[in-house]
Amino acid sequence: MDYLTQEMGRLQRRLEYLESELYEEVDLSEPEVQSPLPPPSHVLATRWFERFDVWGFAAFDYLHTGNDGNYSEGAFVVKETSLFVDAKVWDEISVFYELQVIRLGKDNQKIGQTGELYAHFRNIYCNIGMKVGRVDIPFGEEYLQQDSIVNPLISFSAAYPYGFDEGIVLYGNNYGLGWILAVTDGTDARSVEDNREKAINAKLYGKPTDRVYLSGSFMRNGRAAKSAFEFGGSHFQPIGASHVSTLGPSPSPEVDAILYEVDARFFGCGKDYLALSFGQAFQDDNTSTHNRDILWFSVEGVRYLCEDVYFVARYSEIGTYNSFEGYHFDGKITAGGNSSYGYDAKRLQRAAVGLGWKPNPRTLIKAEISRDWFETITASPFSPGSDDRWFSGLELVLSF
Repeated sequence: MDYLTQEMGRLQRRLEYLESELYEEVDLSEPEVQSPLPPPSHVLATRWFERFDVWGFAAFDYLHTGNDGNYSEGAFVVKETSLFVDAKVWDEISVFYELQVIRLGKDNQKIGQTGELYAHFRNIYCNIGMKVGRVDIPFGEEYLQQDSIVNPLISFSAAYPYGFDEGIVLYGNNYGLGWILAVTDGTDARSVEDNREKAINAKLYGKPTDRVYLSGSFMRNGRAAKSAFEFGGSHFQPIGASHVSTLGPSPSPEVDAILYEVDARFFGCGKDYLALSFGQAFQDDNTSTHNRDILWFSVEGVRYLCEDVYFVARYSEIGTYNSFEGYHFDGKITAGGNSSYGYDAKRLQRAAVGLGWKPNPRTLIKAEISRDWFETITASPFSPGSDDRWFSGLELVLSF
């Protein structure tokens, strides 16, 4: 028994020694090593199909115009169908893709056209973000509501300033003042440049009070044979031959342009608002006789009759307002002024009224009646007179 007691004591001391050596070599007081796996909220921790946000809309119309408009016989039209994809790449980084399956009823001309397509870097520094690729040109306010799902009417304003272009956009919001700076190619051809000069855009916007929104936009397009930016259904480009009977076409291969627009929106009760817009453009040709000064404005009011039904009225104009200097104003998508008057138009007026009904958040039904008027320069052999450019339409828009 004495021998066994001594042996057990020796083994106990040996065990205590080994345990002490083990704890000295493995220090459990050190902080834990971070797991190499990303946290559950990280993009790499999600399944591949969870990294994509997909949505879109489709607009279906019945359009009827007077004898001089684009739909004089009345037509059922698939007006717009767009698909949007936002693919997450990393924290605050994604790729945005807009596929315009049909655009403005021209499915026989442009099927599967790319709209915006850019890399998006959010919050890169002090609330500053950046987009690189093909973007909406950040000028004015109408480009923000050009899609049928957000446009209160079926038609657009007479000027309808908008465009897509390739370049870089920086944006931010500091002390309640939003700003956008953009440098883009400035040319209509996609991913092709015809002049080393670039288009420069600057926009400021904000709400000085809860019921007032203001914005100001400035743009220099740079020299181009045909600008990416559009207005009145036209681009900045040298004056063409068309119907001009005095000066003839411009000999210049390219033109430059400087333009600005100021916008204001006044909010009433609920979702009611009054929107005002005023802009000017100055096209600079190598020959001064082919320079053009263009002015546009619009007034739009929306009044909600109940929670889901609204009444809207819009009056807009664009023109040179010069009896000797015309330009081509089309009046998308119904008027067809370019084919009728070419560069002889000096003024386009559009008055429109409509009703909208939102039976649910993803359905919008619209009805509109409007009228276009054209005026031409003195030397033009074409006179609008009492041309028939009434327009009526019904539109169903579904988003998903």
